Amino acid sequence: MKGHARNLMTAPVKSISPETPLSEIALLLAEERIGGVPVTDAEERVLGMLSEADLMNALLAGRPLSTRADEVMTSPVHTVDEFDLTDEVVALFRKYRIHHLPVVRREKLLGMITPLDVIRFLARDIAEPSHVG
Repeated sequence: MKGHARNLMTAPVKSISPETPLSEIALLLAEERIGGVPVTDAEERVLGMLSEADLMNALLAGRPLSTRADEVMTSPVHTVDEFDLTDEVVALFRKYRIHHLPVVRREKLLGMITPLDVIRFLARDIAEPSHVG
């Protein structure tokens, strides 16, 4: 599979601050129909990820809707540089069994890769085979 992380990613991507309450995160995930959101600082550096599983676990544990993202996010989080090879990206998904992989440029959030993005990339390769002539 030839290419770079930037060929797989979806951009732009929504992000939240560490102070964002669970109530806002729940609405964001539902409205955007996404399964997770990166938590970034003021410089757009990725601090963590907050997935729908993290949100659901917090709410089922009785955490109040005012709970901040940085209290329940997964951190540290794996990220890839936009020029990391696609094979390296796929290896991270397999090794760590993750579902969201933020893509960064000079440590700042640029995009997001999910397993569905990888499937789309592979499907394009199948639909448009390379012609060697």
